[in-house]
This record gives sequence, C-alpha cells and structure tokens, in this order.
Amino acid sequence: MKGIVKFYSLVKGAGVLVGEDHKEYSFKMMEIVGTGLRKLSENQVVSFTPVDLKATQIMVEENK
Repeated sequence: MKGIVKFYSLVKGAGVLVGEDHKEYSFKMMEIVGTGLRKLSENQVVSFTPVDLKATQIMVEENK
C-alpha cells in the first residue's frame, strides 16, 4: 500500500503514516527498510505493508 508520512520523530524513532485508505498507521524506525539514516520527512511518499493499524516494511518511493 502507498501512503504519506504524517509525522516522524527521529528522536523518538516513531511516526504515523496515512495510507491510501485514509487510515493512520503507526510505525517504529526499525520498520523502515533501506540503507543509510532511517529518516523520513512529512508528506514524503512511501510504500508499506499494513498489519492492523501498524505499518511494516516501509520503503521510500523513488521520484520518477
């Protein structure tokens, strides 16, 4: 599923995504997949796997 980052705190290591279904999904930093610093910005487009109301396997969508 695709979504956007509503809130992310690098200090807390947690945040909230809003999915295509308009529901909010919470996540922890360890759910961000990829290399480098696990940092996301507000309104950044991501893809993720929803599990209940938690987001897992979060990947940043590349600008094409």
